[in-house]
Amino acid sequence: MHALIKFWLNEFSASKNPDHINSVLTHAASALGLEYATYAMRRPFPICNRQIVMVSNCPVRWRERYIDAQFINIDPVFKAAIGSDEPVVWSAQHGASRSRFWDEALSFGIAHGWSSVSRGADGTLGILTLSRSSDPIEPAEKILNQSTVHWLAHAAHLAMAPFLPAGDEFDPTLTQRETDVLKWTADGKTAYEISLILSISESTVNFHVKNIVAKLGTANKVHAVAKAALMGML
Repeated sequence: MHALIKFWLNEFSASKNPDHINSVLTHAASALGLEYATYAMRRPFPICNRQIVMVSNCPVRWRERYIDAQFINIDPVFKAAIGSDEPVVWSAQHGASRSRFWDEALSFGIAHGWSSVSRGADGTLGILTLSRSSDPIEPAEKILNQSTVHWLAHAAHLAMAPFLPAGDEFDPTLTQRETDVLKWTADGKTAYEISLILSISESTVNFHVKNIVAKLGTANKVHAVAKAALMGML
């Protein structure tokens, strides 16, 4: 496996376009005993219309459906993986409880697999999903390949990041004092209360809030807190 990882790393590093990355992930999926590989990445903003870039060897109609329907926002695997530090093993639900998402996934042969989430310092979020149409992931298989799947997710994130459409330009770098003010604001403190806590004037607190709002490209301090939280700045 070490030789394969070295090979994939070299291929990721040499990637000039998403198609090359797709071929690397397809090769990796096959080497791990799976049929399909998908890597989807999104920026954190704007929240209501997030840009998604995806590479996949899954059926074209499923890929188009996943993007057009913004399935990344309701994907139960994504929701499970985002809360886990390890790759999540899954199987499509069966019976009356099965959702429309799984109905559509199964119709394209997406039945069993595992997924691993990756995060960028700029708030970008990605998910690698390796799947197959039959045979659940066995416990021994999970133990053997878990670290490799985790590594693949992060390697794919670094390789795909340059191809993600540019988002809004803003300077997310805050001073230590601005960070302190933002955190206390997130805790619900008023400008007056923050001035007492930090031993500065209320006008200075408001000055820092104004700078924070400008740097984060937000409309007000509530918007700034929400955006900073999504970017992992708190």
